[in-house]
Formats: sequence, structure tokens, C-alpha cells
Amino acid sequence: MPTVGILGAGAMGAGIAQVAATAGWTVRLIDVDVETVAAAIQGVQARLDRAVGKGRMDTAAAAETLSRLQASTITDLGDCDLFIEAIVEDLDIKASAVAPAIDVLPADAIIATNTSSLSVGDLGARLDAGDRVCGMHFFNPAPIMKLVEVVRGRETRDDVVDRVAEIASSWGKQVARCADTPGFIVNRVARPYYLEAFRCLEDGLADAASIDAAMKTIGGFRMGPFELTDFIGHDVNTATTRTVWEQWDRPARLLPSHTQEQLAAEGNLGRKTGCGVYDWSGAEPMAVLRPPQEAATGVEALSDIAARLCLAATSNAEAAKKASSSQQIAFMRVLAAVLNEAAWAASDGVADPDDIDIAMRAGVNYPKGPFEWWRSIGEDLMGEVLAALRENVQADRFSRPPEAPGDASH
Repeated sequence: MPTVGILGAGAMGAGIAQVAATAGWTVRLIDVDVETVAAAIQGVQARLDRAVGKGRMDTAAAAETLSRLQASTITDLGDCDLFIEAIVEDLDIKASAVAPAIDVLPADAIIATNTSSLSVGDLGARLDAGDRVCGMHFFNPAPIMKLVEVVRGRETRDDVVDRVAEIASSWGKQVARCADTPGFIVNRVARPYYLEAFRCLEDGLADAASIDAAMKTIGGFRMGPFELTDFIGHDVNTATTRTVWEQWDRPARLLPSHTQEQLAAEGNLGRKTGCGVYDWSGAEPMAVLRPPQEAATGVEALSDIAARLCLAATSNAEAAKKASSSQQIAFMRVLAAVLNEAAWAASDGVADPDDIDIAMRAGVNYPKGPFEWWRSIGEDLMGEVLAALRENVQADRFSRPPEAPGDASH
């Protein structure tokens, strides 16, 4: 039976442990003290019990899964095929915590990091084991979210990347391979979904509830951008935005939103504080963040092409036709920004278009992958949309990459 060691028994580490144990792996779970590990295993047991109660798992399978979870220490890692680090996002802490495991793990054991924001190559260099260190980025909650980004570090061997991808697939996950770049795939390509929505609000184009409604009814997104940022937390969302923006040399496309950063600074973080873009204290959320009094400019110039784009991009033509002109333009701006960022990511060598599509569908539940969506709209119309937005929207946010967008038109 294959064995995985997991360092970190917090929400993410415990979730990964549940995934691995459910897939038949022996799991050696490690943290700073036995109480933390015991609590994590109890949490897994509670989730398994709920799965049994809902008929998603039988009692015997749940018991077998739980039996594979073992509270362990670093000294117990001698038989591990794989070691996954899932602790705090700090390179120094990660390196110092993983280093003792290097002396115990088999020489051919793969070392994976669940980092969402740090360089896999830098961690490998710190550990002097770069050839067998790979990113294995799960999404929270790991037992539910389908995506794993498999990240190749500077020195990661091909066979290590292939094996990690094979393991993740065998654990029931969808795999997107990517380069060791800031934000990897999801945390980069998803930025404009939030940012361009805030820019539409700041421009006086539409209010938050109208923009959220447009993205859900026309686009088929499960949550609108403002609902989603309130759910994530504006502190977390703005920190990720600023990190990605700075590490990619501050492109206008990824410029942080002053309005959103002000929300975070004021402590209006979203659902966890009761208020963000919406007030969540009542039976139904109420939008409290308002656009400026002045109306947006350039609306008339974009109305026709926005209506065309909405009909080409939607699976709900009735909703697209019923939407106001402002909602159609907001939808166009947000969707075009996301698709264009995906094109930039492919051009920058972050990942292949197919992997980007997998990542955005499985990682953030987009109804279509960006390149799939681009193809369904058509290169001619997408070219018109981006040209119109470059002409009518301030700042250079809709410039196309120097190369064709990952053969998006093919």
C-alpha cells in the first residue's frame, strides 16, 4: 500500500489527508503536537460520518479510510513514497520544517509543496533537492474541490512531474500542469474577474448587485464577482491581487482596486465580518457599496458590440436580451478581461491553453474554460471586442499579448 507523509494538520493538510486515505493510501499526518493531529483526524471522521449519513459512502469504506490515517512524527517517514508540505505560506518556515524530513525520507521519495503563492524552485533550492520537489497545489476544501495544479520547479525532473500528476489523478482530481510563476494559473487568470468588476463599479457603469446578476444570468457563473470577494474575504483577495500584480511587474491589467483595498483597510472584509460590498446581517444580503453619482462615459459607443458579445457568449439568450445595456457592457468588460488574461498567461508560458481551461473550470467553477469560451465567441468578434475596449475604456487593460492568444482561435 503506498504511503504519503503530510506535514500540517490544519484545514488544508487534513483535507489532503482525507483525499489520500479515501484513495487507499496510508497517511502519516504530522504537526507540531499530537493534539493538533488528533483534532484533525477527528475532523476527518466527522466529515466521513456525514458522508455516510448522506449515502455518499458506506460505513465499511468510511472505517477503512479512517484506519489509514496515522498520527505520526518526522521519524516515521522512512517508507513514504510521497511527502506533502501543507503549512503556513512562509518560505523560511517551510524550508526549516521540511529539512528534517529530507534525512528520513527514502532517496527517491517525491517532495511536494501545497504552496499557493511561493516559488517551488526556491523551496527546492533551499532544501538542496530541487530535482524531486514539485508543487501540488490543492484548493480548499481539498475533499470537495477537484483541481490540483501540478507545478514544475526550475529543477524538477520530468518523471517527478509525471508521477505527481498520476497520483493526483488517481486521487480523483483534475490536473492542470503549469510553470513556477506568480499565482500559477488560477490565482493569476481569475484576477480580472474581481478587478474589472470593481472598475465597472468605480466608473459608475452599474451597481454591484446588477453586475453580479449579469455575470450569473448571462455568463452562467455560480457567484458574481462581488459576492465571491465577500465570500473569500477582501483581505485575502487584495493580498493575492497585490502579490500577483507586483511579481508580474505591475501590468495595468492587474492593478489592485483602490475601492477594494479601502474595504480591506476599513475592516469590511465580507461575510466573515458581516459587511463588505454587501451587508450580510439580514435575511438577504444588501449591497451597501455604491457607484459614484456620475454616469459612466462611453456607454453608447459600446452598447452594440456588448449586446452582440452577450448573445455569442451566453447559453441563456433570453437573459442576455433582457439585461440592461449597462449590464451587458459590464459583462463584456469582465469576461473579456478574464479571457485576455488567460491569453497573456499562455503567452507568458504559464501553462498550455488546455491546462488553463481545466484549471479555471475545476478550480473556480467557471462554466467554460477561457480558451473554450474564446473559440465559441469567435476570433473575429473577440478581436472587435478587445479593440473597442481599448478605444473606449481608460488604462491599457485590454491590450493583447504579443503573440496570438495561445491559438485561442483554433
